[in-house]
Amino acid sequence: MVDLADELRAVLKDLKGGKTATPVTIRTFLSWFGMQRRTASNVEYINSQLKAAGVRTVPNYLDIWVDTPISFELTAKRRGDGPDSTPQAPAVENSTEITFTDSKSADDPSFRIGKIESANRAPISVRPTASLQEAITLMLARNFSQLPVMTTDREVKGVISWESIGARNITKTDGTQAQHFMDDAQEISASASLFAGIKIILDHNYVLIRASDKRITGIVTSTDITHQFEETSTPFLLLAEIENHLRALISKKLTVIDIKKACSDEFLPRDFKNVADLTFGNYIRILENDDNWAKLGLQLDRATFCRELIEVNSIRNDVMHFDPDPLTSENLSTLRNVAKMLDLIRSFGGF
Repeated sequence: MVDLADELRAVLKDLKGGKTATPVTIRTFLSWFGMQRRTASNVEYINSQLKAAGVRTVPNYLDIWVDTPISFELTAKRRGDGPDSTPQAPAVENSTEITFTDSKSADDPSFRIGKIESANRAPISVRPTASLQEAITLMLARNFSQLPVMTTDREVKGVISWESIGARNITKTDGTQAQHFMDDAQEISASASLFAGIKIILDHNYVLIRASDKRITGIVTSTDITHQFEETSTPFLLLAEIENHLRALISKKLTVIDIKKACSDEFLPRDFKNVADLTFGNYIRILENDDNWAKLGLQLDRATFCRELIEVNSIRNDVMHFDPDPLTSENLSTLRNVAKMLDLIRSFGGF
């Protein structure tokens, strides 16, 4: 019998009683299970809870930005239960399916443009009849390069930009309203690949995001793409820096014999010949060894040093699983601080 999270049990009770469960953000939904990120292991556990409860999220909590609101509904099997049925959860191993309303499967590996934060912030817009001065003032005040011209959150008439304004000023366009200075809007589905969106952004510097319910939910610009890749690449670069430092430290201070004394053959890579063949787990095991630590000649506490590396290795596992959510600020601080510590040791001649 699966022990459901209290909040999920309350959702199930509301749904079975014919009530509408209160929507929550994905971030709040994750907190129900004591989690912050949609890592592979976290998703596996949450999916087992949803399956056991006979509840699904609308839309799929995996495919969108973490601060997007989601609602809940019963799966087909649960809809057949009466409102007074006891919400007993079947064992996870006996459940055969989990249903999602989205067209994308729960294990869809593609990075969707709808997962970017700015794709989920309703864009500031002006009406077609807004004055050019109003549009320019908004763009200057908000540091925008473009501004959607819309009548409703589903109806886009075009986009006004510094480029479109400049081009029409050159040709002395008649008119004083935003609609007289706009170009055709560029848009893409929130479920489209990030790379499909990048192609449009390269040509037009932005793309509007249209959700499955036809609303324009955000605008992704070249600046947003830069931030996205910075956010994605920073952990990899920091981890590479840390591993390069550790590889240099071990190779300069220890021999292959020292390494093999700390790591039995079962823990070493097959055909191990030098430090370059080692895993991060090997580094920790090698440095935890008293004799090896003494040979390093570092006036540092071994247990504390290795504890920091164990934390780095845990973060590394998340990063290398390409989880959809960014690292927490605490995780990034850990990587930055350990990288800085190793760089400092090296600069002082420690290795």
